[in-house]
Amino acid sequence: FLRYDNFYTGRFDLGNMDQTVWNTINGRIFQTSDYSGKIVSRLSVHADFLLILLSPFYLIWSHPKMLLLISTIVLSLGAIFVYEIAKNSLKNKTLALTFSVVYLLFPAVQYNNLYDFHSVSLATTFLLGAFYFLMRKKYIFMLIFLMLAGITKEQVWIIIGFFGLYIFFLNKTFSKKSLGLVICLLSFFFSYYLIWHAIPRAAGKKHFALAYYSDFGDDPTSIAKNITFSPQKIVEVVLQKDQVEYLKQLFGPLGFVSLFSPLYLIFALPDLGINLLSNYPKLHEIYYQYSATITPFIFISAIYGTKNLIAIFPKIPKALYSIYLITFVLYYSYSLGPMPGSKNPNIEMLTRPQKNKEIIENFLTHIPKEYTVSATNNLGSHLSQRQIITTIPNIIDKADIILFLLNADFAQPPVTGHEKMVEGLKNNKNYVEVMSHDGFIVFKKKGITTSCKLKLEELV
Repeated sequence: FLRYDNFYTGRFDLGNMDQTVWNTINGRIFQTSDYSGKIVSRLSVHADFLLILLSPFYLIWSHPKMLLLISTIVLSLGAIFVYEIAKNSLKNKTLALTFSVVYLLFPAVQYNNLYDFHSVSLATTFLLGAFYFLMRKKYIFMLIFLMLAGITKEQVWIIIGFFGLYIFFLNKTFSKKSLGLVICLLSFFFSYYLIWHAIPRAAGKKHFALAYYSDFGDDPTSIAKNITFSPQKIVEVVLQKDQVEYLKQLFGPLGFVSLFSPLYLIFALPDLGINLLSNYPKLHEIYYQYSATITPFIFISAIYGTKNLIAIFPKIPKALYSIYLITFVLYYSYSLGPMPGSKNPNIEMLTRPQKNKEIIENFLTHIPKEYTVSATNNLGSHLSQRQIITTIPNIIDKADIILFLLNADFAQPPVTGHEKMVEGLKNNKNYVEVMSHDGFIVFKKKGITTSCKLKLEELV
C-alpha cells in the first residue's frame, strides 16, 4: 500500500490490471487501452481471465489496492498448502512448519507479492492447492484449483497438462487414467489455441513475447521445433552466467534439497524453460512475477527431497533438517530479499516518500473520466480507472491531459527524456501548462470541454 501511496507502482503492471478489472465491473468485459490509446481486449496481451473473476471485489472497494490486498492474502495462504503437503509427506509437524516459514521468507515469493499485481502471481497458491488435493485424491477440488491456475496466464495450461500426465502414469484404474488423459489433452489444446491463435487474433499480430525467443525462431511453431531439436544450444544458453545465477537464487533458499527429488521439478519445466531460454533479462530474475509457477514445485520437490534424505540417512535427527533449511533461507533472505534488515531492502517507500503526494493524488482523483490521459508510468496506476490511458510518450500529441512526475526510479525513457518532452510541450501551441509543482507537471489540450461540473482549472 505504501508503494502505491508514494507512486512506486506503475501503469505497468498494476494499472493495466486495475483498468481491466474496473472496465469489467462497469460492463466492458476484459477491456483495456493499448499503447496507442485504442480500446482493446486484454486478450491481445495475455489470457489472464482471472481478472474477470476478481471484478466483483470492486463492488466492495473499487481501488487498485484491492488487487494488492487480494495478492497478499492469496500468496500467504500458500503457506498453509505447503504445511499440509509437508505434513502428509513427512509425518512431522515441525518440519512442515519449517517449510511454511521458509515459504514466507522465500525471496521469490516476497518479490512476487511486492512487484505490483499480476494474475499469475496467484498461481503459486493455486498450483500448491491443486497438488495438495491431488495427494488427497480429492479430484473435484484439484480441478477447481487447476482451473483457477489456468486462467491466470496462457502458458500455465501446459503445467496443468503435466498434472494430467502425472495422473495418467501413476494410476492403474481406467477412470483415473481417463481423467489424466482428458486433463492433459484439454490443457495442451487450450495452451496451443491461446498462444497460436486467440492472442494473435485479438492483438492483430504475433504474441509480443515471441521476440524474447528470436534466437530460436520468429513464430511459436519454429521456436518450439528449434528448442526441441537443439539440445546443444539449450545447454549453452542455460549455462550462461545470468541463467546459472537465476537457478541458484531459486534453489538456494531451500538448500538445494529440491534436487533430491527431481520428479516433481518436471511440472516446473515449462516456465523454467520459458525463463531460462529467453533473451529478455527480467525473465531470469526473481524480482518479478516470472517465477510464480516455478516456486510451488521447488517446494514440493524440496519436501519430497527431504523425505528421500530421511530414508537414506534415518539416523540424522529431523531437527537438523529444520535448522539446515532455516539457515539457508535466512542467508538468502538477507542476501537477496526485499525485507527490512536485508542487504538491499526494498524500502524506498519508507525512506524516500513522494513529496506532496496528497496534492498529486487529489489532483489525479478529480480529472474527469472522459478525458484521454497520457502520463508517466509512475502515475499510471493512479489514473487507470478510465477507459483510455497511455504511458508517455504514447499519444502525447493527442491526449486531453498529459502528466509528468519526474521521478528517476520509474522514468521510461530517463528523466532527461521527460524533461525534453516537457520543454517541447511548453512550446506547443496546442497545449497549455496548468500545473507545475515539485516535478509534477500537467498540460491540458487547448479547447477541451467537459460535461462535468468540476473544471480542471478549478482544481488548480
